[in-house]
Amino acid sequence: MKQPLKQVNFYKRALMAGCFHGFTPDAELCLHLQDAGGGAWFAAFDTADADSTYNRLVVEGDFGGSKLEILVAVSPTDTEPTGESLAAFLASAASPAEKLARLTALRHLRAVDRQDILLHSLQGRWVYLGICALPQDSADCVLRGLRLEFPRYSFTQYFPEIYQQDDFFRRYIAVFQSLYLDLESRVDEVPRLLDYESAADDQVETLAGWLGIDTAGGLFGPDQLRSLIRDSQLYQGGKGTRAALEKVVELVCGIRPQIVEYFQWSRLPMPAARRRLYETLYGGDGNTFCVILNMTAHPGPLPVSEAQLDRLVEAYSMLGTKHRLVFLRRCSYTDTHCYLDVNSCLSTPEMAAVDGVTLGGYFTIG
Repeated sequence: MKQPLKQVNFYKRALMAGCFHGFTPDAELCLHLQDAGGGAWFAAFDTADADSTYNRLVVEGDFGGSKLEILVAVSPTDTEPTGESLAAFLASAASPAEKLARLTALRHLRAVDRQDILLHSLQGRWVYLGICALPQDSADCVLRGLRLEFPRYSFTQYFPEIYQQDDFFRRYIAVFQSLYLDLESRVDEVPRLLDYESAADDQVETLAGWLGIDTAGGLFGPDQLRSLIRDSQLYQGGKGTRAALEKVVELVCGIRPQIVEYFQWSRLPMPAARRRLYETLYGGDGNTFCVILNMTAHPGPLPVSEAQLDRLVEAYSMLGTKHRLVFLRRCSYTDTHCYLDVNSCLSTPEMAAVDGVTLGGYFTIG
């Protein structure tokens, strides 16, 4: 059904644009009640229509431990008899009691402990919103946002005229109308929920699962999952390739790995002793490769455990291959085990003059 309703949404930054007292915003741009004496939020909106009517106000939040009072007032103009702008006054540092007094002087509706309010009796160009919360116990009180619907709209227009004049029937049918329109609104939002860029963090993992992306048992965060979806041609289509493995390890660890495969060194001329050493370090057959993470420039632990990273490498490796996972840290002496010219140290290196010769490719000191 094509419904003529317009909506004004006060969420996130729009919610922050209102004037609030006793509330503190969090990282998700929701307002938490911090003042034991209560909190209030005020905002004004100009519909630019002198004969504007209103349908419904929906307040979203958790108010189980608080007394909730909502005041919706309307006016044909924003200018008060004193010449002052009421919208500017609501945005000022005046006390909540003073602001509520100004709003109750206008035509208004007041509701207590209700989050869905019918506004059919209000008409005017400007609408003013006031929300007050008074804590009753230690439960957290959170204001997540508001949705204002206008103009007035009722399903009674589809009934015979005798029903359209009945105020009780109009309010009764408004209950089912609200349920239907909310469901319709959720259907309209499906494209947004299917957009990995705009979907909520808890929805992104579901989207990744629908696309066949291995979420590694919750190893990836929301932003990492968005990267996996955005570049799914690489991460999924290139699974089992060196490029995909390097990229996914860097995505998880923040460190670009060095991957050493058998063919890279097996054809090089070298003494037998060094070949045996390389086989120990990098693997002795074509089905084995080595993934090296140079952590010497990245102090602190990795954001994932070694076991999780090992499973991730296995998931992005070619079927039938084996791998070795090596972490380069300056914590133990490795003697001739040298990866990428990085050796860990047990003692402090010092300058020394060495009179020696090479034997089998190694320096001997005597």
